[in-house]
Amino acid sequence: MELQTSLKNTLKNKYQQLNEAYSKNALLPSRLCYRNLNRDYQFPNLDQQEFRYVENADLHTFKTVPLTDILSCDCKHKSRKRTVITLGVCGVGKSTTVQSCALEWAEGKGYRDIQLLFPLTFWELNLVKRLLNMIELLQTFFPGLKELDASSLNRKNVWFVLDGLDEYHCALKFNCPTVSDVSQVSTVQVLVTNLIRGTLLPNAHVWVTTGYAAAAQIPADYLLKETQVQGFSDDQKEQNFRTIIGNDDLANRAIDHVKISKSLDCLCQIPPICTIMANVLKSHLKEDQGFKFSPLNLTQIYTILVKTSKLDIFAKLKRLALCRMHKENLIYEDDLLKSDISAEEASSFSKECPLVLREEKGLHNTTVFRFGQSSIRDFLGAGATLDEIQIRSGWSSHCRLFLNEALQNDAGKGDVFLRFLFGLLKERQMLGPTNWFFDYTKKKILENVMTYRAVGLLYCLWEYDSQAFEKEIKFFLELGYTPFSDFPPLYWHFMIQRIKTLGGISDNFEMDVSTRCDQRLLRQLPAIMKSRRAMLRFSNLTDKCCPALAAVLSTRESYLRELDLGYNSITDSGVGTLVEGLNDQYCRLKTLRLQGCEVTPRGCKHLATALTQSLKLRELDLSRNEIGDDGLRHLSDGLRAPECQLETLKLSQCNIEQMGCYHLASALHANPDYLTALDLSINMVGDEGANELFKKFDISKLQKLEMYHCGLTVVSCGSIGEALKSEDSSLVELNLSNNTLKDSGFALICEGMYAWCSLEKLNVSRCGITGLGCSCMAKVLCSVSQLLSGWIKQTDWQAVELKDLDLSLNCLGDKGVKDISAGMKNPFSHLKTLNLSHCNLTDECCTELAVGFMSKESIISEVDLSENDLQDKGVRKLCVGLRNPQCKLEKLSLRSCGLTSKTIQFLISALRSNPRYLAELHLMGNSLEDSGIRLLLDLTTNDRYALHIIDVSAD
Repeated sequence: MELQTSLKNTLKNKYQQLNEAYSKNALLPSRLCYRNLNRDYQFPNLDQQEFRYVENADLHTFKTVPLTDILSCDCKHKSRKRTVITLGVCGVGKSTTVQSCALEWAEGKGYRDIQLLFPLTFWELNLVKRLLNMIELLQTFFPGLKELDASSLNRKNVWFVLDGLDEYHCALKFNCPTVSDVSQVSTVQVLVTNLIRGTLLPNAHVWVTTGYAAAAQIPADYLLKETQVQGFSDDQKEQNFRTIIGNDDLANRAIDHVKISKSLDCLCQIPPICTIMANVLKSHLKEDQGFKFSPLNLTQIYTILVKTSKLDIFAKLKRLALCRMHKENLIYEDDLLKSDISAEEASSFSKECPLVLREEKGLHNTTVFRFGQSSIRDFLGAGATLDEIQIRSGWSSHCRLFLNEALQNDAGKGDVFLRFLFGLLKERQMLGPTNWFFDYTKKKILENVMTYRAVGLLYCLWEYDSQAFEKEIKFFLELGYTPFSDFPPLYWHFMIQRIKTLGGISDNFEMDVSTRCDQRLLRQLPAIMKSRRAMLRFSNLTDKCCPALAAVLSTRESYLRELDLGYNSITDSGVGTLVEGLNDQYCRLKTLRLQGCEVTPRGCKHLATALTQSLKLRELDLSRNEIGDDGLRHLSDGLRAPECQLETLKLSQCNIEQMGCYHLASALHANPDYLTALDLSINMVGDEGANELFKKFDISKLQKLEMYHCGLTVVSCGSIGEALKSEDSSLVELNLSNNTLKDSGFALICEGMYAWCSLEKLNVSRCGITGLGCSCMAKVLCSVSQLLSGWIKQTDWQAVELKDLDLSLNCLGDKGVKDISAGMKNPFSHLKTLNLSHCNLTDECCTELAVGFMSKESIISEVDLSENDLQDKGVRKLCVGLRNPQCKLEKLSLRSCGLTSKTIQFLISALRSNPRYLAELHLMGNSLEDSGIRLLLDLTTNDRYALHIIDVSAD
């Protein structure tokens, strides 16, 4: 007990400084986890570059365990496995964990099972040069322990803690002479090796901490447990930022700035780097900047750090760093003197700038220094290197030499140095962005894209240009061939995936239902910025979120291309704020959806400026807003500008009338070259408004036109038919449903479709069409034209390209459908989907439909006959076609058709004959018995049948 008390007093005194730091600011606890003892490291020969472990932390999921669990093992000592090893990158908290453990034990706050705890640091062991025995070694570090002997040390509740193996100047050699007696004299190296391998004090426990590079010195045969310090969790990172910055709003913005870069966010796991970033951003960010983002790269953060420090010593520190490259982060007085730095000068500087240089006292009152983190050394070393290069010529060639040297080392030696080199090239503007060196770098990345070497080089290139490779990838995706001809498409596809993964880029961002509100959104801005699409409709958002979203839009590093804010309380004021972001030179948003918000003509005035200044914007959706004719007038001011390149405009249900169409027509007449999709549905524009539009703007240039429920009649159909008739027509989709077209109007549209028409989807539901109109459509479906090339006929033949036809809610009758059925037999037909629901049909038309289904020329795959009085008799006729192996129907809807369970027998019989195609069957609203339904359901579980969806209800 006297020995224990004396040791505890010694440790309390030794770690008094740490104790004082505890009282000022509670140190965030280290997070430890177990690792497998198979030594299957991803980078087994890692040198001093350890960022890779941190940046790949998300690839490993290790459960965090308390240190008390790690140090509570009973070895039994029937084998030589008696050492616990703890790995971790430089600065992650290995030594802090050891010191806090020793202090807690000394103060009686924990680890009560431990009788004696001897913490020793390898850098202090370097100082012991003489031969001595184990007792003398311990008394060198703990002079008050006069009564040490073998019996007090050789116990299972005695722990030897050896901290920082990577800083030991002598390699451990396990073939060294054996030492088994605590009184036997030898070198420190031999004593430590025998302690670990269990020949010396075999009942005691040993805990070794080290960086990854030195871990392989200890053979796995001697290890009882392998553990790892994981660094800060996300919560700890945020807590550290809040503690240092002191202002929650400013801290939130600082955290967001870091999260913009996945690399910086990962590096924040290392406490010193997290602290550096927090201190730099505390001075960099201003409270009056709102949500504006000005992201910093790693080089810029370190540059700001050193600029706020004493400058007169930095030239010397840079020389020192260059001399210490690829060595341990430990600086003795001799090392300082070689760079013309006195110990007093270094000590004074370390007190002013502890984030750059730290002082540590040890054995015999020896003083050593460390860079605040090993990356500080790499930063200063890169600066010194460029200082030397700057006075010579051929900067690009020198940089290429460093790049090639980094590529030669699989373990990543030199990656961080090279990263800072690229960053400082940008800061000092030594090389222009078009310099051949950057194309050379890109080619080297592509050459190594299948390996991890490309990752380090990508981080380097992004340090110079955060948008590197964006133009080349866009070139590849749009044109289909590679900007660097030496690399096949496979390399580029892999490159795209690499960039998405390393950049933390996702395709979609969407908030959970339970968290949808402004405040939740503001805490997820980095995730939005790193997403290509932000789907925020029905998210309970207000104008409060708009300044933040505008900041995201105006940030160069943002990947956001599609923003959906539909059905939120975004008023004109919010729209005005969003437009500020849209108008920024860095905004690259392509799609903005504001449907169902509270936009009025005033908001349209704001958006008009965006149409002229936001040159990337291609789609604008203002559906279900009360913008009216005045709003469209303001919007048209932007649409007519030659700078506007909008391709899709959706104005459904916006209270637009005839006058609004005049404004729109005038704008599109002035700027007709870009718009390809227009939606004016549920606006009472009438024939006059529509014809004004058709007169001034050639709708055949559109690919999609939607004018559902617009008050149109036969008067508007002539212009539409003429547009369809044009050989140059681009119209692919046309929706004219719920207008009073009647047969005469429908005939004009069909006349335009007889030949050359490229229309693929036509919706004329509820348009007053009867069987008479069906004869016109039958002519369309049966038409065939021989393709022409100038005056020469080609051998290919072409039918109308119509694939999807919706004639529902028209009184077609059986005769009309019989006429249409003839078109299914056209060998050149493209028709796949046909909607005939609610068309006043009976069983009389079903035979013709069945013949169409089983025609070998038919490719029809989806038919809807719901809400027609077909009854069982009609379905029996349909099943004649369904059972034919040539029938390829995949979806059949027969809802509310007056059917009974007899129909089920007909359908099952047909499916047994032709089971390979029909996958969906909809029978809701019919009088079916449970027994029949069960028979159908049985088919969905049988692999022989394609059927997997059944929509049914029992009587």
